Amino acid sequence: MTRHQLFCFLAVACAAVALSGCLVTATYSEPPTSHPMPPPAAPPPVSAVNVGFFYDALDPDGDWLWLDPYGWVWAPNAVNPFWRPYTVGRWEWTDWGWTWVSAERWGWATDHYGRWVRMNHHGWVWIPGDVWGPAWVAWRHGPGVVGWAPLPPEARFRAGVGLDWGGIDINVAIHLDTWCFVDDVRFADADVQRYAYPVGRNTTVIRGTRDATRIRVREGRIVNEGIDRAEVERATHRAVPVRRVVDNPRPEGRVAEVATDQIKFFRPDVKPGPPDAAPRRGLKPAEPARPAADPKVEAEAERRWDRGWNKDWDKLEKLQRRDVPAKPAPPARPQPENLEKVRDENMAAADNAYRELVAERDRAKRQAQRGPQKPGAKKDDNGAEKKDKAKEKN
Repeated sequence: MTRHQLFCFLAVACAAVALSGCLVTATYSEPPTSHPMPPPAAPPPVSAVNVGFFYDALDPDGDWLWLDPYGWVWAPNAVNPFWRPYTVGRWEWTDWGWTWVSAERWGWATDHYGRWVRMNHHGWVWIPGDVWGPAWVAWRHGPGVVGWAPLPPEARFRAGVGLDWGGIDINVAIHLDTWCFVDDVRFADADVQRYAYPVGRNTTVIRGTRDATRIRVREGRIVNEGIDRAEVERATHRAVPVRRVVDNPRPEGRVAEVATDQIKFFRPDVKPGPPDAAPRRGLKPAEPARPAADPKVEAEAERRWDRGWNKDWDKLEKLQRRDVPAKPAPPARPQPENLEKVRDENMAAADNAYRELVAERDRAKRQAQRGPQKPGAKKDDNGAEKKDKAKEKN
């Protein structure tokens, strides 16, 4: 069955299962060495805002939608099909554990406050929160593999308690399609999305990993440890630098600034806003439905989706070919277990592609309603500004 035949079959059946994932490979020669933790410095005063601050700050890059049971959520519009949270950027080890440094200009909010959730029809949406964390993700680990996924909305941080899972089973609450995997040798690389494995691969990788989530409160800090730093150093044969998280109180300094021994984050103290607070351009289901997108707009959305789908499928096929020995011993026919694995991966990839097509059409309609975008910084295919947002200071 060809790629398009498989997709059409699943689209007609309204498939709603989705998967996202990433994996990688490389070698290095330098032996790892450990760096001592830099001494703490007195933090500057941090500004205080309420949750309504997010409404205006994120409005240029997305749309606010009222979705039950979460209330107002934010859907990014400057992302390509097959985009996932916590992929456009890199991981750094700090005194808060594994800390996400986003290359997206809105990542200062969405990757450190609140929760992400993937919704049918709308795709990934962000639920605002008022507690800053280095990265609100769960972890999985297996031989040569590290994975992470956004924590579900049910997992909440409570003062004096820590992370409250709300009685949920992490292995059930975090859906298969939300995990992102990379080979451990690439985990600390500057741009992990470059090595992203296609969505369907999760069906195979998840079976060889175990839960490695470790989120603790230590000296007033939320520490997200995940995979042990020493294991990453052994896998990569290089030291993982240790940096401190410090405050950048300037509202205009929302992009993380990475220096030799520290990372500056804009992380205001967020207070609950008035109960009737709402975004200026928020859309509730009770309001009139959005007009249909112009046929040209929708056609362009489908072309964007098709490019992403071709890329995703090609990468999956490449990985599947890698699984087969170059010179198989007789008999050369594929083994049943490998055929079953390929079938499951292909079906999962097509399911995910269908969900992405629906979400991309919805983004196109929202953008058509908003009208022409204001001139701004140019962005790459993943919605990040082309100029590196994290300033490296050697």
